[in-house]
Amino acid sequence: MLSFLGEYPRQLDERGRFILPAKVREKLSGTIYIAPSPIDECLNLYPEDEWQTIAEKVSALPTVTNRSAAALQRRLFGKAMSCEVDKQGRITLTEELLTHAGMQKDIVLVGVNSKFEIWDSEKWKKADEAFDSDMMIEGISEYDIKI
Repeated sequence: MLSFLGEYPRQLDERGRFILPAKVREKLSGTIYIAPSPIDECLNLYPEDEWQTIAEKVSALPTVTNRSAAALQRRLFGKAMSCEVDKQGRITLTEELLTHAGMQKDIVLVGVNSKFEIWDSEKWKKADEAFDSDMMIEGISEYDIKI
């Protein structure tokens, strides 16, 4: 499994493209997937193997009998895009994804272990400043994580 770390400031060009950092590009091969975050105003970028793992889990949900599962499946797959990194190391985001995340020009890729989050720079700054260490401590305790 790949592990993505760090923050990478980037800029969108007039076509909604950004250049992946060389360190990130080295880890990604094949198709990548970008979907709106279900809980934040950002995008999630998944390498192919992580996307396949998620797809298998979502496919196993009872979407015929459970509205939440059906909504998750529609939102995740219906709003997602697949793409390849071009020869210049760029990814082009769709207008719909850019609008969802409120992205204009300056963005930040944030490594979140098995994926990247793509944030508008100002929104990331506000989210990062609002970080609540108590919530992190609760998560460590609840999920029995040894740090």
